[in-house]
Amino acid sequence: MTLRCRSGALAAIVLSGGLFAVAPAQSQTRDGSLLPPEQGGVITVAGCLQFGGKNGDEYVLTNPKLGPIANVAEDTCNAPADERTLDLQYTSQHGINRSLIGHWIEINGRLEKETDRDLTNLREFEVRSFRVLPVVPPPPRVAAAPAPAPALRLQSEQPPVTPPAEPIAPPEERPVATTGVAEPTLPQTAGPLPTIGLVGLLSLAGGLGFRSYRSRARG
Repeated sequence: MTLRCRSGALAAIVLSGGLFAVAPAQSQTRDGSLLPPEQGGVITVAGCLQFGGKNGDEYVLTNPKLGPIANVAEDTCNAPADERTLDLQYTSQHGINRSLIGHWIEINGRLEKETDRDLTNLREFEVRSFRVLPVVPPPPRVAAAPAPAPALRLQSEQPPVTPPAEPIAPPEERPVATTGVAEPTLPQTAGPLPTIGLVGLLSLAGGLGFRSYRSRARG
């Protein structure tokens, strides 16, 4: 009997320790991206404004993300509430109303600590100022032009035949044009014998004349 009591007490301690170990981990998971659960501070958060709370008549911020954020791609939003949703406080004092439900807004304020293990208790966020995020739609995607289909060649088609090149004929030789007047043909002269005879005759005549001149000079 005593052994059973001790076993039961030990099991209860183990289970209770397991519950304490799991609960903080869940609390860390739901809003650790903004601030740790045990830490509070002034931050800027962007998200989707929705109705929530126990009666569904309180303003909450779903899908919260740490800001600031320049713009969003869509005007409206419909993000569902989860354990990361923030319970907004002092909304009416800063102009948040029903017309903003389903729109992306950015809020500056103080995020409170959250150490409660009950995940249904949302973390509180005290609103100090807000603005509706401007919408900048993404540029349209330009579809790439399809590549042209390759031309299909029928089997019966034959590649074009290139005719052989013709041999190039050498340029024709043409006679050079002249004046049209034929050059005169000189008569063929005699051989050298008459010339030699004439020279000998002149030499003989000269010798005779010289001899006659000497005879006269002596006489």
